[in-house]
Formats: sequence, C-alpha cells, structure tokens
Amino acid sequence: MMKKQNFKRRLIASAVASTALAGMGNLAFAQSDEDMLEEVVVTGIRASLERSMDIKRDSQGVVDAISAEDIGKFPDSNLAESLQRITGVSINRSNGEGSKVTVRGFGPDYNLVTLNGRQMPGTTIEATSVSGSRSFDFSNIASEGISGVEVYKTVRAENPAGGVGATINIKTARPLENPGQQLSVGVKGVYDDSAADPSLTPEISGLYSNTFADDKFGVGLSFSYQDREGGNANSEVGTGWRYFEAGAEGWGAITNLQDTDFHTNPPSPEDGDLYAVPQQTGYSFNEYERTRINGQLVLQYAPTDDIVATMDYTYSKKEESSKFSDVGAWFNFGANRRTSWTDAGAGVVESPLMYEEFGLNGADLTFGAGYNASVNENDSLGLNVEWTVTDRLTLEFDAHASEAESKPDSPYGNSNVITTSAFLRDSSAVYLGQDLPVLNVGVSKDVELSDLQITGSSFRNARMVHEIDQFQFKGNFEFTDQFDMDFGVSRIEQSNRSTFANNQRDTWGGLGNPGDVPMDGYTLDDIGSYFDNVSGHDSENLLGFRYVADFDKVVQYAADNLDDGGGFSDCANGSTYYCMNPTPDDVRIIEEDSNSAWVQLNMDTDIAGMRTRAALGVRWEDTETRSYATPIEDQFTGEVAWIGGNEMYLLTADDYSVDPVENGVGGYDYFLPSLDIAVDVLDDVVVRASYGRSLGRPLWNQMSALSVGRGPIAPQSMFPGTAGGAATRGNIDLKPILSDNFDLSVEWYYGDASYVSVGYYKKDVENFIGSTVTPEELFDAPDPSQGSRRDAAVAADPNNQWSTGAVRDYIVNNTEEGEPGVDFTKFPSWVLGLPGDPNVIFNVTEFVNQDNASFDGWEFAVQHTFWDTGFGVVANYTIAESDTSFDDNDIANAQFALTGLSDTANFIAFYEKNGVQLRVSYNWRDQFLAGTADGTGANPTYVEDYSQIDVNASYDISENFTIFLEGINVTDEYGRNFGRTDLLTKGVYTSGPRYNIGARYTF
Repeated sequence: MMKKQNFKRRLIASAVASTALAGMGNLAFAQSDEDMLEEVVVTGIRASLERSMDIKRDSQGVVDAISAEDIGKFPDSNLAESLQRITGVSINRSNGEGSKVTVRGFGPDYNLVTLNGRQMPGTTIEATSVSGSRSFDFSNIASEGISGVEVYKTVRAENPAGGVGATINIKTARPLENPGQQLSVGVKGVYDDSAADPSLTPEISGLYSNTFADDKFGVGLSFSYQDREGGNANSEVGTGWRYFEAGAEGWGAITNLQDTDFHTNPPSPEDGDLYAVPQQTGYSFNEYERTRINGQLVLQYAPTDDIVATMDYTYSKKEESSKFSDVGAWFNFGANRRTSWTDAGAGVVESPLMYEEFGLNGADLTFGAGYNASVNENDSLGLNVEWTVTDRLTLEFDAHASEAESKPDSPYGNSNVITTSAFLRDSSAVYLGQDLPVLNVGVSKDVELSDLQITGSSFRNARMVHEIDQFQFKGNFEFTDQFDMDFGVSRIEQSNRSTFANNQRDTWGGLGNPGDVPMDGYTLDDIGSYFDNVSGHDSENLLGFRYVADFDKVVQYAADNLDDGGGFSDCANGSTYYCMNPTPDDVRIIEEDSNSAWVQLNMDTDIAGMRTRAALGVRWEDTETRSYATPIEDQFTGEVAWIGGNEMYLLTADDYSVDPVENGVGGYDYFLPSLDIAVDVLDDVVVRASYGRSLGRPLWNQMSALSVGRGPIAPQSMFPGTAGGAATRGNIDLKPILSDNFDLSVEWYYGDASYVSVGYYKKDVENFIGSTVTPEELFDAPDPSQGSRRDAAVAADPNNQWSTGAVRDYIVNNTEEGEPGVDFTKFPSWVLGLPGDPNVIFNVTEFVNQDNASFDGWEFAVQHTFWDTGFGVVANYTIAESDTSFDDNDIANAQFALTGLSDTANFIAFYEKNGVQLRVSYNWRDQFLAGTADGTGANPTYVEDYSQIDVNASYDISENFTIFLEGINVTDEYGRNFGRTDLLTKGVYTSGPRYNIGARYTF
C-alpha cells in the first residue's frame, strides 16, 4: 500500500534527481520547465541504479531491488541472473542459464515469489519420481516485460507467508502509471557456443502502452518470443560413492586391502582408516532446444481520480527438449580389484587415485541414448480495484486465479532412455586426482557395430499441476500526517497434483543377438574434446571412443524387431514398451488452504531532529492441508521379479485404480510479528533495525503418502535381512519451518546514485525438516533372492554367497520349465519370489521436524558513480556462517547441517556516456553443502566454488534506436560437485559461453 507522505517524498526526490541528470549526455530529455515533474524520463544503467537505490532507502525493512534501464530493457536477459547481483542472493543454473534462487542460505523452495504482490504457482517435474518442489523457475519468465524486481529480506506483515529466505516480488508495467504512448521493439540473435553446430537463433520482444480519454483508460501489452539451442557435456560418478571402515564387510567393501600385489598405500584397519569406492563412472552429452513465449495484457480504468480498476492476464510457455547420448560402466564390486590411495590419516576418508576391476569376462560397456521433452505453462488472470475513499482512507481489493503445469511434450514422455551394450568389457578403471574422472575400459576386442545389442529402456511420464486462487482485501487509514495503519485479510487456496508413470523394459542383459541394431543408427565419436577446458581431458587413460546412438532410429528398430508387446502402455499401435504410459502409476495430491489477517502501525516523524520511521505489525496465518494418494495395494501385484544379477523389480499392476483417496488432514496456525525501525541519523545516513518471524511451508512430497520407489531393488542374497528397496512416507502433520529474523544495517547515501551499506543478519530457525530411515516390510512381497533356493545355492558352492549373479544362475539352472518361481518366457528368465520366501525389506524415509539451527552473516555493498565521467562500479560481498556443520569423517550416522549456505560476491564495472554503455559483471559463489543424502545413503554433496564473467555493450545510434552485444560466461567456466573429500568427484558440468546480438527501438 503506497502511503501519501512517502509518495510525496519520492516524487520530490525523483524530480531533484531528474534535474541533476538532465544535462548528462543522452541520459535525459527535458521538454519544458513546467512539465519537468511529469515528463522527464531518465533511462540507462545509472538511472536504473538510482531507482533501485531509492527503493532501498525509502522501503520499510531491508529491501533490495533491480529496475529496468528503459522500457523493455532489463539489465539481464534472465531475471535470475539479475537477482544474483543482489547481496545475499545466489542462483542455480540449468543449461547454463539462471533458473532458481537461494537467499541468505535458504534454497528455492523456501523463497516466495509473487507477481505484483500475488503469490504465483510453480511446477517442476522429475526424471524418475513424483516431484515435490515448491520452487519457482525464473527461466519461464522473459525479462523484457518486467519493470522491476524487489527482494524483501525482512518480514512485512502484508506479504503472503512462505518466504523464509525472502519474498521476491516481480513487477510489471501499468499504463496509468506511465501516461501516454510507450512502444519498444527488440530483436536479438543468440549464439550459444555450447551447441554442437552453433547458429544464430532469434528473440523478438515488444511492449506497447497507451492511455486514452484524458488518461482514464489504459492498455498495456507485452510479448516475447525466444528460440534457443545449446549443449553440454557432463561427467558423473553414478549415484555417488560408498564409504567403509577398513576391514569392514559389505557390498562394495574391499576384503583384501592388505594384499600389496593389488593395492598401493591402502587404508589400514589397524589405523582406523576410512575409504570410499565409486559406484559407476560415465559421460553424457546433451543437445537441447528451447522455445519460450511470454505475454501480458493489462487493461486499466480510472472513472474518477479516486478509483483505479486493473484487469490483467499473464501467460508464459516454455517448451524444452534435449537429445542425449552417454557411455559408462558400473562397478560390480567383484573380488578382482586393484587400487592406489591417498594417505589422509587415521579416521579420515581416503580417496582412491585409481580404482580398477578386472577379470570381468564380458561385462557390458553401455551406450545410452535419450530424448527428453517437456512443456511448462503458466497463466494468471487477476483483478485489482483501488479506491481512495477519503483523504485518510484507501481500500484495495485484489483477486487472481493462476495455474502452472509441467508435462511431457513428446509421445515418448518427459524423460526417456534406451541403451545399447557391447558385452566385451574385461576391465574398467577410474583415475582421480584431476577434475575430470577418467574412465578407462579394457575390452577383449575392438568394439564394432556387430558387437552391439539393444538392452533395457525406460519411458517416463511425470506431470505436475499447481493451482492458486487468492483474494486480498486491504487498506490504509491515516490517523495523522505522521501515523497510519495498514490492515487486511487474505485467503489462498492451493492444489498441487503430481503424477508419475514408467513404462520400463528391464532387459539390461540384452535383446536378440549381437548385431541386432540399426547399422545406420550409430556414429563413432570421442570423449576428451568435449571437456577441453577441464583438467584430465587429455589423460592417456581416458576411454578413447563412444558410439553415439540416434535415439529415433534405435527406438524404431527395437519396436519393429524386438518388441514382444508386453509393455504397460496403450500406444497407438497397441501395447508396447517404447512410448510413455498415459495412465499414471502414482498420483499425489495436496490441497492447502490458508486464511490470514494482518495489521501494521506505521510512524514517520522527527525525533530529536532525526527522521524516524517505524512499523509494528503482526500477521495471523491459519493453514489446513489435506493429502490424497493412490493406495500402494492398487499400484503393485506383490510379485517381485529378479531380472538380472543386481536388479529386482516390483511388478506393477496391469489394472489399478488411479483415483486417489484421502489419507490425512493436517494444519497449523501462527502469529508472525514484525518490527522495523529506520532513523536518518544524518541527512544521508540511515540506521535500520528489524525483527520478524517468518515461516516456510513443508514441500509437497514431504506431506504426501507412502511412495514406493520404482527403481531396481538390490538382491539380498549376500546379506539376508538387510534392506534392498526404497520408499518414502510423507507426514501431513509436519510443522512449517519458523525463523526469527534479526537485521541491523547502516546505509550512507552520499550521491545521486552512490551509497555504501553494511548489514548484519541473524536467523534462529526451528522445525527444520529432516528425515529418518527405517527398514520395514511394507507388504507381502516375497524376495526371490532369499529363502530356501538361495540357501541351496550357497550349500552347493560357498562362493555363491558373494555373487548375486551366481545365486540367480543356480536357481534358473535348477528349475524345470513349468515349475513355479521362474518365468522362462521372459528374456532373460525372470526369477520370481515364492510364498514362504522372506519379504522384501524397504528402507523407508520419513520426514520429521527434528532440528533447530542458527546462522548469521554480514552484507557489504557499495555503489559508486564517478561524477560525470560515465564510469561507475557496483560491488557487494556476503559472509554466511552457521552453528551446524557436516562431519565428513562420520560415515556411520545421518547428520543434519544447513545446506546452500555460502559466501557470495559480485563486482560490476560500467561506463555510460554519449550513447555508449559498457558493463562487465563478475559473480562468485563459494563452496557450499548442497545435500546430506545421495543415492548411496547419508552422504554429503558439496558444490565447488564457482565464478562467472558476463559482458554487455550497447550503442545508441539515436535517441530511440540502440544496438547491443552481450556475452554470458565468456571465460567458459564449468561446475563441479564432490563428496566427503575434494578428490571424490561426483560430477563435472559444462555449459559453454553464450552471446547475444540485437537491436531495440523505443518510441
């Protein structure tokens, strides 16, 4: 709610600033003295920084902002990349472009995004499971139609609850706020150097605004179209690393570490050494295409000076597809292993410098291919009415209905893979010590096309729909010129529906015979050249070749020649394995209704000759949640099929109900107080102090019902009684995260666009949501790798105890066709569980409120313009610290530690004069803990420190016509993740530089 006295001050300040800048080259164009207050429009980098500075200075609490430099011109082509320039804000990148933001250590799921003050829905989909994220993806929104973004780091009573880190408000233009005709047209060509065959792809944007009938009617229209293509090359160590105490047994443990013929400098049981072994090593290569369409229509009507009605419709659509190929090898943890090790010391995890398995006798060397395609659509229809009832009372009604949906954009599904293997691998090794994990494979002969076999496949259908209906009624009553009150009520109704289906063929041991592949469906390529900026890419040990499969040709060949019609999907040609199943296996629905009310008393007066502003508010938030899901017994038959040496699967029911049933109701209510005080101790120095309580809601999947993983179940023939499967059980009674937030800052505004600020913040957080893992028998599902048949296999040969494949082969070889327990019609023969076999044990992950934590930090910022030279700098640095930490050498226990917390820094240098604009931006984020659990257990994932340089240059050919050139990640940086030590690489991710060239015309 805009208050009268603040509006007057801003208007006067803007007029003074406009006058001061009027003579500076092309920065301002005055018409006449009497029109100065209404007509002067200041544009460009410096004007944008000045507007952002004014918002920071005049705002209640700690607020940072970014403003458009001109109509249709935001500082960056992506909103997330602009937000990372703000102190305390860091971003996650997808395909080299900013997508989601972390603020003061709280990740994307705990930062609330609003559009013109309205809470916006957000959807994401996962490759292999139901999604539960609440995060908003900024890559869906084009920046050309945005007038500004405000980041509220402290609590404001009128803002919707949900942003523990921050509330981020995206602002779009309103025609009556900028009377007259405004028109901007932009054309841009994007050249992404990461693409296999780079070309110039188009971006077109336009913004039109006009007012009519003495500014009583206003129409605003913005449009943006973007077509982009690019690529990346990634290297990963499978699901992560497995950690052991030297001398311990277990799947993956090395039992002959002291044999110096095979192990160099090995971990020692006597010294209490710890060590890690890799699960898998591989490389993937992706080519993607993206089309993004954004549009907004705004209609405004002001029948009197006291009433303004606004109706707006906002739409965005992002279509994204990628084709990928990969190559890799799994480590089977057999007895024949060679290693060499670091010497980290007693009780510290030691990393292998080389890990090798040999004597494999024809294991698979796998070449995968996939096609991923999804579409994200967002639309929002809103109505707002502002009424100045009297000079002292203003009222506002606002309502909107918004929906976001993510779904597949291909008959194959959103995430798909088909693999081809050559069963010629006799050894495989990985060499560490450089950034790139170097995979080396020994084969019995040169791999030719006639050696390849199509093997397994998976076609997945994941969807999420998030709907929000919200209305707000709020007002402001001015008691005196110094005291006023904000008040309001709100209701938000949310529904989140996530579904997942998987049409998977588990023939990983091969289909048909060697050579049963499309001979024109493969090309030979290398690996190292795709990582030429990563250390290790030129290693002589690196696998020197890979077969790149043409996804469409391989799928078509398999469907025509190798499909037995056993798939679960009802495709156009009948049942097949090679398309997505349109009927979901798993349905999760969460409904969340929130009622809220707030009141806030505001003061703006002089105390002891110093302007003092204070705001004391409280928000009451009452939330009810309901969970619905498909019952487990309707999803699975209870049969378990052992289809390969290390893979078992629960068989999905052919005919099951997809109608979810209610399985829980929860809720909570809280009072969220806030207090902000700002004192102008000098005319240009502001001291600010704030306190506020905020809440962050549990994620959707953390509240949903029991979900059983559809991935492979590990056979337990070697270690009976241990868990082989995985499941997740949500908790509808979870409490939200609560944070008591304290801020203290000093800000010195010493120039028109120059200031220095120092801020300290502290957050005391309770109810952090963690997880526990408990082994359970969830239902009657006999485990074919255990029981009397397993015991007979071990009795026949004690060595079988250490080989799941040997146990499975024994069962197949000692079962006659027609006897129960083996389905010989499947290839390879499926071993099925029998009544009386022990049931599969699942590690069930449950979500609980379990931890409290505190963290604090310092934010330093400076913005300086060098008089009338045209030069200026913007720099900031954030220090973040926590009272929690992860003990990398405790491999036995699950741990709690804050994730996403890191120091960040930004430096921007710019020049703007005589129609020339130059800007160089440096962004840095320190190493941080990204997660405390991975595919192998309660193990950490760290993200290595990362920096990036972006450049921007433009030239005003005339007052209306500008040409520009932009470069993103011009030094070609890459990202890297690792485990408990820096040498335990988990992934290396490249994206490449991106260049934009274009022109913009403004009327």
